[in-house]
Amino acid sequence: MKRFLATVSFSFALGFSGMTSAEETSLTLLTEENPPYSYQDIESGDLKGTGVSLVKELMRRSNTKFTLTLLPWKRAFREAQENENTCVFVVNRTPAREPLFSWVGPLFEGGWAVYKRPDSEITIQTPADMKPYNVVGKSGSASVDEIEKAAGIKIIRTGKDELAAKMLYYGRADLWVSGVVDGPLGAKAAGLPAPALALLWKKANLSLACSRQTNTALIEQLNKINQSLDELRKEVLALHSSALSQAQ
Repeated sequence: MKRFLATVSFSFALGFSGMTSAEETSLTLLTEENPPYSYQDIESGDLKGTGVSLVKELMRRSNTKFTLTLLPWKRAFREAQENENTCVFVVNRTPAREPLFSWVGPLFEGGWAVYKRPDSEITIQTPADMKPYNVVGKSGSASVDEIEKAAGIKIIRTGKDELAAKMLYYGRADLWVSGVVDGPLGAKAAGLPAPALALLWKKANLSLACSRQTNTALIEQLNKINQSLDELRKEVLALHSSALSQAQ
């Protein structure tokens, strides 16, 4: 599809000589269609989102040249593991994924949530309580994988949160696993009401995940810069603060 071929190249002029090895590194940045963190603007074709804004600022402050490409999630995730100086965002940083990448983050803190229809009388206190129900979630999502293991159930996978929302509202699923930001936005994108929160399970560390072959000095530099971006984080997340506050 057209949006998966969107690639933008950037290079920031370096105003000094004698560059370090970190500054000589060019990064291949990959992301998916995942509002509000990353998406292709329909009118301009530009890649936008809270994650896009923050990662671009990281590149600017570190004087790092980069390309930015929108890809299907599974392909982006695989390429970031296999290719040198390649990164994908935003990625839930979980124990299972920890050894797969060199990490920069957290870019944002999110949360893993289980939703139900607004008129549903389902009550759950833990993932184990989900066993009697049909549960849906987006393929490739760490929240789906982790809750599936914790609950001991098989979750129905969809390609997008919008499709998962439709399955929930059309009665093909009883519960929907998503994020505290992703869920309500996915329902809105599908033209559906905001779902009701059935369970807020845990916080999520949303980060930039780079291949293990990525320049170590650059990873250290980016992590140091990321610590100074709290004000920018607040600005780009302002529109979504009410949803994120549920995970605190």
